Amino acid sequence: MSHQAKKPQTETPDDALRVGIQQPQPIRRLSHIPSQLTWRSAFLFPVLTPEGRRDIWIGGLLILTLWPIGWILNLGNRLNVVSRLHRGEVPTFRGFRPLAYTFRRGCVSFATMAAYLSPAVITGALAVYLKFQGAEGAHYVFAVLSAIFFVLGVFTLPGCMTVYAVERDSRVLRNPARAFRRAWAHRGVYGRAWAISLASVLASFLGLLALGVGFVFTSVWCWEVVGYAFTVALYREDSRG
Repeated sequence: MSHQAKKPQTETPDDALRVGIQQPQPIRRLSHIPSQLTWRSAFLFPVLTPEGRRDIWIGGLLILTLWPIGWILNLGNRLNVVSRLHRGEVPTFRGFRPLAYTFRRGCVSFATMAAYLSPAVITGALAVYLKFQGAEGAHYVFAVLSAIFFVLGVFTLPGCMTVYAVERDSRVLRNPARAFRRAWAHRGVYGRAWAISLASVLASFLGLLALGVGFVFTSVWCWEVVGYAFTVALYREDSRG
């Protein structure tokens, strides 16, 4: 009896790193991400499932016990969640596993944030230096430049990181101009994502009422709200076929 040769299967980075790691549930595919970005869906996304609520506890405890490594792990986990959300994989939240992969992606996220905000930091430092040197005119020029660079960097970063998380192409991180153009092309819904994100940041401060420590956990919730909002904002067209 002849046997047909099996076709080689394509393996993704997540698949390779999941070898030997037990998942809480079988991975299933959903049909699409939401076609509309709503405040309700964004705010509820991190807490709708037991896995999501568990990740908030894990993320907060990691920050409290392993700072700054715990913070970097949270950055990486947000990228993992965004990637699974776009691909329609459930469970979307997997307890920060695989840890090594999550940590590496968190380092990429941190380095990108530092790079995008560095022009604002450098020009701001020059503005302060010139102020102390009595060069008032030059001080104001660099202060304005610092503010402009900061606004551009903060505006572009969420979209840039979302595209990287979904498409896994690090070249997008090295092209801030392209990232800005993509965000600007979606500026209507992108602006809504920013409004939702800012509101979630403000809401996260309610965690301070829980002896201050609660802010750590509400911050983890906030980061997942942000990831959801910008994923739907930039990729909701995918669900329309």
